[in-house]
Amino acid sequence: MASLSRWKRWWPSSHLAYVWLCVAIVSLATLGHAGRWNNSNVFVFDSGGYYLYLTSKFITNDMGDTSFGHALRLAYRPDLDPNYGITALPNGKKVFFYPIGMSFFYSPWFGMAHAYALLGGAPATGYSVPYQVLVSLGGLAYALLGLWLLGLELRRYFADHIAALTILVLGLGTNLFCYATYEPTMAHATLFMLNVLLLRSTRRWYEQGDWVGALGLAATFGFMMLVRPSEVLMAGVPVLWGLTSVAAVRQRIAYWTSHWQQVLAMVLLVGLIGSIQLLYWRTVGGSWFIEFYPGQKFDFTDPHILEGLFSVRKGWLFWSPLMAFGLLGIFWARYNAKAVIPALLVILPAFIYVIYSWWDWGYGGSFGSRPMISLYPALGLSMSSFWARWWHKLAWLLALIILLLILLNILQSWQYSIGLVNCCEENWENYQKYFFDLDWPKN
Repeated sequence: MASLSRWKRWWPSSHLAYVWLCVAIVSLATLGHAGRWNNSNVFVFDSGGYYLYLTSKFITNDMGDTSFGHALRLAYRPDLDPNYGITALPNGKKVFFYPIGMSFFYSPWFGMAHAYALLGGAPATGYSVPYQVLVSLGGLAYALLGLWLLGLELRRYFADHIAALTILVLGLGTNLFCYATYEPTMAHATLFMLNVLLLRSTRRWYEQGDWVGALGLAATFGFMMLVRPSEVLMAGVPVLWGLTSVAAVRQRIAYWTSHWQQVLAMVLLVGLIGSIQLLYWRTVGGSWFIEFYPGQKFDFTDPHILEGLFSVRKGWLFWSPLMAFGLLGIFWARYNAKAVIPALLVILPAFIYVIYSWWDWGYGGSFGSRPMISLYPALGLSMSSFWARWWHKLAWLLALIILLLILLNILQSWQYSIGLVNCCEENWENYQKYFFDLDWPKN
């Protein structure tokens, strides 16, 4: 009995803990089963572009030249362009046009993999199996950490079972699941975690007004922009948080004025973190500014909003329909999470307009609309508001809908991973053809 009591101390003690553990087990099993490292399919395309900073600096030592990295990438995946993610400048230098931010989040996992390779005899190339496995595991770890912290944040506003339900839906029922398991080295699981930290640090700073909260908020936002500059739109979270009346606006101005030293330090810290990218460009390429994604532009006169939200090709709500509860919950957020409403009402339409004005509104090979994952932490508050309002009345109906759509999401994420769901040009005919198909593509 004493032994059993000792074990019980480690058992989950809340709905949130049980659900998070369930999500973690399913996700880990999926990551292990995916085995993308068996065919060297981890550091390719966007992920490969983010990763170049680490291999070039610590393995090939060819910053500004990339000749050794070129040969290494050619050996690693001879079917892909070894110059992908690299821009040749007029001065003869070569730089990476993907942002540098993800390399910081890869780095602890890269370091462990490099030590393992050197000590264990695996090829210390940066692209062998240990690197692929550990960096992939890192992406999943960031997603799970984000879910856990979001669950803790939701518990400040909602009952335990409501917070647990939202974590279950976000973790297994949306395209976050795909980007935590099948494509964890993409930026989106990491950005999900950072946006959770943004929510928590925003609330903390306004509640406590201390330097720790201020610098934590600034550091979080700075690294968000270093990972993906378009995350600048998420500045609306700390700026608009809690501005639900004219009186609240006056109080906010007074708060910023009384904390002007912290505000100034926050701006400087965000600028300091952002300058890392500028320093790389200047040191390696000889210029203070180099174009991200050369030749790829926004066209704000022709946004593809309806296709981005609803199309079978990449529609956000088509592939992650459970997020509709997050949108509906905005109407009831005033009862439980009132502070997030101004941020959602401003950021949501602005974010949708901007991301679907990108020249490739489908964002290449992707499952659903991957940029929308950045909004999931804030929408988690509104989604929880919907459950809090309707769960006690419609529990059986909502539970059935959630269960079916979670199973559908897990199935379709698997289909996407093996190519049954077309990564780039999915259409209705193909969708119907393989709807319940778990086999590998026939041709």
